[in-house]
Amino acid sequence: MNNIRVWDLPLRLFHWLLVVCVSGAYFCVKSAGITEGWLSETGLDWMTWHSRFGYAVLTLILFRLVWGVIGPYYARFTQFVVGPRKIAAYLRTTQWTAGHNPLGAWSVIAMLLAFGVQAASGLFASDDILFEGPLSRLNPVASGFLNSVHHASEWVLVALVALHLCAIAYYSVFHRQPLIRAMVTGDAPAQGHADAKAPVRSQDNAATAVRACIVLLICAALVFWLSQW
Repeated sequence: MNNIRVWDLPLRLFHWLLVVCVSGAYFCVKSAGITEGWLSETGLDWMTWHSRFGYAVLTLILFRLVWGVIGPYYARFTQFVVGPRKIAAYLRTTQWTAGHNPLGAWSVIAMLLAFGVQAASGLFASDDILFEGPLSRLNPVASGFLNSVHHASEWVLVALVALHLCAIAYYSVFHRQPLIRAMVTGDAPAQGHADAKAPVRSQDNAATAVRACIVLLICAALVFWLSQW
């Protein structure tokens, strides 16, 4: 079966780095509350590591927002964000599509928004004991609200991740769609999907990598600047 390049390397790295950083941030914040056992005896400042992972998540989200505008074909929001009619049409067929399918596209938007809000609100978060975000003293009222958002949205994020994993399992098992393999290799089958008549191959070369590095460095510099307030 012929394959086409769908996911460029920068986008694949973004995806898996986001998995690592979100998992790390969640693990650290849970470990900070443990007072007994080997985790409490490591001597690590878990909340400091939580904030570091949070800065990384914010950097990655900013990168993805920019990459969704200037990245290769399948990375662009204009390619996969569609209206309710196309979603309804897709649900009637659930035909394999290169890139994000119409339903999955909105789950991507929801996750980017949720993780973006979580990471950004963390800049204002403070528990007055172990952690204080770099922007927590700018505006007490706004900081208090964003601090509440940061703590209250935990289960929203857990629910979105669980839904994402269930959707991957469903499409992998019942529709035989190689979603995980595609996000690892970048390639997807060119046959059997809605774009099979004229498949578009995503640009994934040295120029793409250089452009991604420039965007990532700018996003990282912005987040570092915010962290030093």
